[in-house]
Amino acid sequence: MSQADATRHANDADLPAHADLPAHEDLPAHADDAATLEPRGVRPPLVDIADRRGQDELLQIRNDLMTVYRPVSADDPRLFPLRYARAGAGRDGRRSGLPPIVILPDGPELASVLPYDVLRRMMTMRGLDVIMVEHRGVGLSRLDAEGRDLTADAMRLAEVVGDVLAVLDRSGVERAVLYGVGYGAALAQILAAEHPERVHSLVLDSPLTSADDEEVGQRRFRELYWEGADPQTASIASVLRGLVEDGVLDGPSAGPVLAAVHEYGGPDAVGDLVDLLAQGRGALTWRSIREVLTREWLQSTPYVFENDLVARIARTELGMGSHADGGDLDPLALLAEQVADAAPFAGEPFDLHALSRRITAPTLVLAGAEDLVSPPEIARDLAGRIPGAHLLELQGLGHSILDAHPNVAIVAAWWSAAGCADQLAGRERELAAIPRASLNRALGHTLRIALLAERISPWKLRLESARMRREGAGENATGRRARRASAL
Repeated sequence: MSQADATRHANDADLPAHADLPAHEDLPAHADDAATLEPRGVRPPLVDIADRRGQDELLQIRNDLMTVYRPVSADDPRLFPLRYARAGAGRDGRRSGLPPIVILPDGPELASVLPYDVLRRMMTMRGLDVIMVEHRGVGLSRLDAEGRDLTADAMRLAEVVGDVLAVLDRSGVERAVLYGVGYGAALAQILAAEHPERVHSLVLDSPLTSADDEEVGQRRFRELYWEGADPQTASIASVLRGLVEDGVLDGPSAGPVLAAVHEYGGPDAVGDLVDLLAQGRGALTWRSIREVLTREWLQSTPYVFENDLVARIARTELGMGSHADGGDLDPLALLAEQVADAAPFAGEPFDLHALSRRITAPTLVLAGAEDLVSPPEIARDLAGRIPGAHLLELQGLGHSILDAHPNVAIVAAWWSAAGCADQLAGRERELAAIPRASLNRALGHTLRIALLAERISPWKLRLESARMRREGAGENATGRRARRASAL
């Protein structure tokens, strides 16, 4: 495909045509459940995937799961099965004529295969060829060939980079688009700098660029909600300080709760919760969020979120949680607890700041303006270091555009594959107008309802819940109308 053809392919009917990317309810009924395993019209035998022994049956059921055997580590030549999913590949490995897109989610504790089933379906419905690697130490890539957990020595960033290359080799992919989020963006930077011949282009979403990034997020979080440096949050910060001084809130443990509320509801939701607490209400919502954040089932959910083995990568090599200081409103407090059993931070095995200057692949950097995990200034600095990189800073979004607004992520990946991602520069408003389809949005509505439940009477709550549902239906109807119009 020529560059001109690729540009037309990605830009057909211009950007608004990409508003026809499907919302969740526009997918086939079975596609709404990210854990659904059966192909259409076929009901497989029941499989207890929480039982690791069920993996063989799972692999037989799924025709998109593949295996490449990898050394446990550079010092241990024993092999283990590294799993990956590939969807949308045609007879020649492609359907759209575009290079395959390798999605590297945030992590390192986040699984890639089962949690992102719906995303892969959304992308393949656009004709894209999508690969997702189940990172070693997590989910389907957790066990060695004898069924035992991989060892701590196997948990090294260099080995993970080698895993991605092995999947490309096994898949017969010479060059791919790398779409990385957070930790995945760090992997993408290493691959693009060290193996430029394998990388067609990059999309770096909410990127991780050094061990000090979390300190930037920590500082920005406290500026907003403790110091009140922003007019939008000044009154919230003042009330929060008072609640801590009066003993209503425990300052050191409050940070992760407020960070979660901000992530899924923004400053308005934080303000609503703090206002309720000041009135002697809101304790139920606060306790519920705290319990969800700290309970063991969330910290280690098989095939979804498993931090025990990969804590060595997170803490020892990436320094995650090392800036937790035990002070008031520290958003890193819970992260530090989750990786506490791993060896202390020993220094970064890759200098990402230096590597980024060596990247030659066309690069698009994405940032959510409301991101307090990887604040936009980190993305701006990274875009400034990569020669020719373009930055999209999207209003109203937080960490991980892939999760918060997957339709925008798909557009970014598509245009990057077509070699024309630079044409997205300056079109943030058009991108933001694309209808959303995301878990984050659903959780945001749930949070709003929880807050309303402690504020207003039951009949008003029922009316407000109905209004929220109508809003969601209206947004989806708008998306459907846009799709019909674009088809004319």
